[in-house]
Amino acid sequence: MEKVITTEQQETPAPASLSAKELQDARQVIKIFILAWKNYGLYPEDHTTSIKAFENLVAAFGNFFSTHGDLRLTVEKDRLLCESEIIREVSQEAPSEDIITLLYRDGIKWIEFQEGLTLDEITSFFRIAYKYKLFAEETDGDIVTALMDEELEYIDFKAVDIFWQDLLLMDFSQLPPPAPPPEETDGQKETEQSQQLTGSNGEDIYARSIADPSISDAQLEMSNTDYEILQLMVQEEERWDFTEDLFEVLMIILKIQFEQEKFASVLGFISEVAVETIELDKLDLLVKLFQSLHKLLPPETSIEQDWKRRLIDSFFQDLSRPEVFQLISEKLLKLQTSEIEQLKAFNQALHYFSPEVIPFLVPVMMQRSSHEIQQLVTEVIVQLSQRDIGPLEKIADQHGTEMGDKLLVILSHLQGERVNKILFKMCDHSSDMVRRKAINELVDRDLKYAQRLFSLIDDPSKEIRTCILAAFAKHKSRMLENMLLNYLRGNSAQKNPAHILACYKTLGRCGSNTAVPFLRSIVLSRGWNSFLGSGKLIFREGAAIALALLDTPEARDVLQKASKSRFKVIRKAFDRTKNISNVSGENTNV
Repeated sequence: MEKVITTEQQETPAPASLSAKELQDARQVIKIFILAWKNYGLYPEDHTTSIKAFENLVAAFGNFFSTHGDLRLTVEKDRLLCESEIIREVSQEAPSEDIITLLYRDGIKWIEFQEGLTLDEITSFFRIAYKYKLFAEETDGDIVTALMDEELEYIDFKAVDIFWQDLLLMDFSQLPPPAPPPEETDGQKETEQSQQLTGSNGEDIYARSIADPSISDAQLEMSNTDYEILQLMVQEEERWDFTEDLFEVLMIILKIQFEQEKFASVLGFISEVAVETIELDKLDLLVKLFQSLHKLLPPETSIEQDWKRRLIDSFFQDLSRPEVFQLISEKLLKLQTSEIEQLKAFNQALHYFSPEVIPFLVPVMMQRSSHEIQQLVTEVIVQLSQRDIGPLEKIADQHGTEMGDKLLVILSHLQGERVNKILFKMCDHSSDMVRRKAINELVDRDLKYAQRLFSLIDDPSKEIRTCILAAFAKHKSRMLENMLLNYLRGNSAQKNPAHILACYKTLGRCGSNTAVPFLRSIVLSRGWNSFLGSGKLIFREGAAIALALLDTPEARDVLQKASKSRFKVIRKAFDRTKNISNVSGENTNV
């Protein structure tokens, strides 16, 4: 049957109401129809579930036809009507994938399923609708064109061309009507002087030629009101931005283009327009363009269309060139925090670029103090670095010292040996604050890194010594326990007493019963520290505190003996365990 496509918006007579039986049967058919559509999206066409769903649908249509005749459905934006009754409303869970949305999107005004409908036609209809469902943001009529080409015998429809219907048009109806026509004179033909038209309310109006001798100069003069209305119309026309429409047209061309050379030519033109879009700060349009291009990417399994994927990838690679990155950097440096929509658009657009853009984002991080902009740039760098860490490694080598804490924020969101290598370099940063954060990040990532960092226990900076011990204290570890035991058994007598006390506290928090014999020998030794040597007493007190922090039965047994010792120095060491703080470090008062 012939399918009509028209741009006219014709008035339709008020539809009649359905009987209760017909309404119930129509809803049942559409319910089976929607179920078949969902199954088609989950299973291949030749899958048993899909075949069974189509067979059930053909049977449901057959039952309806036998009782009520053909089923015509009116397609509206969010619903499907049968005459004046709502048969189905668009699902709010995934409206863009609802078949009603797809039909409305491509301009289908009504669709009619007719008696005699076959399984093959139902299958063809679903195949066409599903093929073009991925282009939900376009209004190109692909479904309509494909249905016409298929020439289905028992599925009829009417479609309207909706592509340009939302364009801004000059509304001349706001201007006052022209003067009434002059009286006819002998030898004067009305068709030469005026053209009779019919107004919207049915009255006759006349568009008269300015050459009509009966029109005076005064009549040709515009009133102030006429002039203001005309000025507004001109301004609206001048403000019309055709960039979005241009992108839509170009995307339509790409979707129907299957010649590689022509496809590449269109992409080349789009690349030029994309740069102009950045220059004009129309990032929202750029995001829509990028999204549409990604929807054109064929499935990974589509070998025959690999050329299309290569060309689109090349488009993004070509756009990722230094002059474009420099332009983006300049735009971000000038962007105000209050420009929320622009910030969001930049965030979305930058994710499509190559990781090579990262070096051009560093000045933005260094020069902008705005938290929102800092966060935006950080998120982008993290996302891009997950694709390729190389550019960030170069930044760390060249600007790691300057970036400091900002670089650590980025690294904290990334994983991998190459990231950890950068973190180890940050442990030698000139800022103690940066070093502390890098140490904590590494120890939290993998306890084995503590062995490489253990030498920092003797770092000249008190802050770093405190930091490394606090990092160790957060983990119960046989490795850390053994390292601390060896350290305390060594030349620790030469160390600062406060530092030694902090080491014992850390041992208590990360150790186990393995350390108890060593600690017992120090706490309960009668001859050692018996003359209140201030340097040596700290060892006995530190060992007692470590036992208290271990808090095992074996450790508590040693402390019980210390509390009852006849030696004052041993009892004094035990007394230091009564007010143990939960904080490790040299600055802890115990």
